[in-house]
Amino acid sequence: MRVGFLFNHYSTHQMPHAAPYAYELSRRHPEFEVIIVTATEAEVDMARSIGTLYPGHRCRLLRLYPTWWYRLIDPLVSLFVFGRKDRILKDNLDLFCSLDALVSPERHCGRLHTLYGLQDLKLIHTRHGAGDREGTRDEDVTLFDFVLLPGQKNVDRLTAVGCLKPGRYAVTGYPKFEVIRGWGRGRRRLFDNTNPVVVYNPHFYQPLSSWARMGYAVLDFFVANPDYNLIFAPHAVLFARRWRHHASLLPRYKGVPNILIDTDSPALSDMTYTLVADIYLGDVSSQIYEFLLEPRPCIFLNAHRIAWENNPHYAHWRFGQVIDDVARDLGPALAAASDTHPQFLPVQLAGFTYTFHNESGSTAAQRGADAIAEFLTSSSRTVTALSAA
Repeated sequence: MRVGFLFNHYSTHQMPHAAPYAYELSRRHPEFEVIIVTATEAEVDMARSIGTLYPGHRCRLLRLYPTWWYRLIDPLVSLFVFGRKDRILKDNLDLFCSLDALVSPERHCGRLHTLYGLQDLKLIHTRHGAGDREGTRDEDVTLFDFVLLPGQKNVDRLTAVGCLKPGRYAVTGYPKFEVIRGWGRGRRRLFDNTNPVVVYNPHFYQPLSSWARMGYAVLDFFVANPDYNLIFAPHAVLFARRWRHHASLLPRYKGVPNILIDTDSPALSDMTYTLVADIYLGDVSSQIYEFLLEPRPCIFLNAHRIAWENNPHYAHWRFGQVIDDVARDLGPALAAASDTHPQFLPVQLAGFTYTFHNESGSTAAQRGADAIAEFLTSSSRTVTALSAA
């Protein structure tokens, strides 16, 4: 059986969520031919980097391209919408037809079933991230034949909204953590002082994000308060699709000694900044759960004045202080961060455990690879039995 792993994005942030499954599938189940399919050179490079953590793997890398004329207009179109993701599917149907299964951390490939009629192609979804926010289109999970989930939280939430098929999912854990450990990422100094380091991580989804309403106020606060260091590390999509999300930076924020600005490097998604920071400042990004790999103080920006306390889409806001006025509240919240953290620590630990499955004796990548192999093998047996009947 030929199994493809599709990475079809403009950044590399989805790769650690699924590439480990590919490498372990090729190592543990030699009966499968495994092909890692990418849409950018950056994804190729990250695939190779992750592959070094799995010696002896048999994965083959394949780069896909959209039709020539779309490549010409994509730099402009992508500022508004990521249309190339659809073109990659449409312009490479011969490849997808040649596969028995396709695994992907993104949902666009569901159109291979709904739009392009490849009903014999088994689609497997891995998710990417493990956050709480609304607007993630959980109903799209039903387009897939099988789903790998990071923990019980996703099982409960998808089941509650009727989007999880019994027997069509496996709880595996979070392979990204294994990649980060393998790369040796750890805490290191990014500033030439010992002042507290705050990472500000606004999401791109503007109906929930703090960026449009509070982003400049946050940056202005740190310009005026050099006793704190700031890492401005938004979701990779915010500036990649900057015209759609109205994302721009004023010149006054550049070259400020206590502010590190990164809007497009791999460090935005390889946990470089969430590991370095002393305090998390954000809104609805799933990176809050990655930050809690080492529990630390958190502050959340309620830019839309949400009544969040009993809303499951804001469950992570229970992990720290919540403020709705940057000018009035951010200074006191930062000053109180260390002292108030003990009251939030038990909730952080419980939330992390609920979100990420873990067990001794195997890794998330191994569990996911075995689950994929078992699902495809059993599906093949079923098809064979029906054909024989």
